[in-house]
Formats: sequence, C-alpha cells, structure tokens
Amino acid sequence: MILQSLLMVTLLAADLDITAAAYGDYLGYEVVQTGIITETCAGQMGNPSMMGRGYINMSPPKGELNVVLRFIEGSSASYEPMQTAGWNAVELLAQDPDVLRSQMDGSPFKVIGVPAYLTAAKKIYAMQVQGPSGELLYLTHMLDPQSSLLKPEASKAPIGNTFIMVLGSSDLSETRLFVEGVFGNTLTDPLPFKIDVLAKARGETQDTLYPIMMMKFSGPFGFEFDQYGKGVDKQQSTGGIILVSASVDSLNSTITSLDGTPATSSCPGIQGQSELVSFPSGALLELVAP
Repeated sequence: MILQSLLMVTLLAADLDITAAAYGDYLGYEVVQTGIITETCAGQMGNPSMMGRGYINMSPPKGELNVVLRFIEGSSASYEPMQTAGWNAVELLAQDPDVLRSQMDGSPFKVIGVPAYLTAAKKIYAMQVQGPSGELLYLTHMLDPQSSLLKPEASKAPIGNTFIMVLGSSDLSETRLFVEGVFGNTLTDPLPFKIDVLAKARGETQDTLYPIMMMKFSGPFGFEFDQYGKGVDKQQSTGGIILVSASVDSLNSTITSLDGTPATSSCPGIQGQSELVSFPSGALLELVAP
C-alpha cells in the first residue's frame, strides 16, 4: 500500500471564530465548510467524543495543493505540543519566513523559533509558531525544493499547503517496523538532528540530537518521525493534531486497521473509502482510497 497525498489535518481549537480569523488574516486560508460532527463521522475519526462538536474546514490559498485544515472545537487550555508521542506539528510551505516573522507581532500566532537555516547546506529556512490554541506550525521555505527528497512545489502564496506532518515517538525502531509492515513508501534511515524548539519544549539541552526518519509519499508530501530524548506517554486528544488523513492507492493490504472494515466517508471534505490505522505512538492515520 502506497501513501499518495495528504488530504486533511484535524486539530482541536479553543474558539472556532478566533481560529478562522487568525488563519484567514495571517495565513490566507479560507473557510470552505462549517457544521457539526455527526456520530458516524466521529466514529470514522476514531474518536466518538467528537460527536456534536462544531467544526470548520479551511483550505489554503488558491493555487496551492488543497490539504484541508479541519478545526474542531474543544481544545484544552492546558495543551502544550511536544509533550506526548503522536502528531505534534504541521509543516507548511512558506515564501519568506523573515517577512512572516515581522507580520506575527501582535498576531494570534506566537513565534517560538525565529527564522533560521535548519541544515549546514542552507537549503531549508524555517520558523516555528504556535497558533491560537497552542497548535505547532513549522513555516518552511525550501530554497531548492527539487533537490529535496519530497520535491514539493514552491508556494505561490506567502503561505502554502501542508507538505509534512511531524510525529513524535518514544521508540523509532518500533515506528519503523510498523511503517515498513504497512506501507511501501520510501523511508530513510534515522539520522541525528538538532531540533531547537523540541529541546526547549522538553527541557533538554540545545545540543540534544534527536534521531529522525523521513517517509516520502508518491506525491510531494511526507511524514517526519522524531524520537524524543525522554520517555513519553501516547498521544492524548486534549489539543493539537488528533488525526491526519491521506490518500492511498488501495486499502486491500491494510493489515492493522482499527475496525477492519473500510466504509464510505461521511465526513465533509473527505471522499472515498475510509479506514483507520494507529501508529505505535497512538497517533491516528485515516487512509482514503477511491
């Protein structure tokens, strides 16, 4: 089974109106759907507690690949990213992190990592911010995207689409075994990497090296798997990212689904046959096929 494209990222929000205004005014995203999560949709998300909650679906600016951000009301005020295993960051393409940094002053977004090159080769220039509900965003400019593993299209707008989802793990070898047992996508070997915002959030020294792996979709998307330096609990749905949805070529080879039976999606913004799998970290991934 091959992962093809990112389709949707589902996050919890403390206030949908504040979230819509923040992502619209500062990131150029547009509300395309609103409503209430139905019982069937909540079940397909793997989280019955989402039933009855309000949601908004937001699309990136026109011309960008349409990876939808779905916000559901109910984020806890105590939520902090990178404190548990599971989905921890949304990485968006950006044209100019320096300009974005200057625009964030007084905004609902809190800069927690100023623009900087992430590698000695100086081909990735990024900043990190927290959104209105504490959700973690990486805003990344790829100086030479075609030389990278994922080969994303350069964003046409100041902020483009989600192209990487970051998952924290307490055991990268366990994650690797799971991924290789389910998917046929390219997976890199672990490499030690400095992640300043992660070290700061977890109270570890700035020279801490975290083993990371990259997984390439058939399209210009990927998953980043980080191994944390200390033991962590599995993901909890108190805030941040609670689900990632991605398309696959087929569901026939899914061997670790939570329910074992694909069903037509009843969630607005997702079309096709839907099935859930869970990473060892507890992070949920919705697989969608025609």
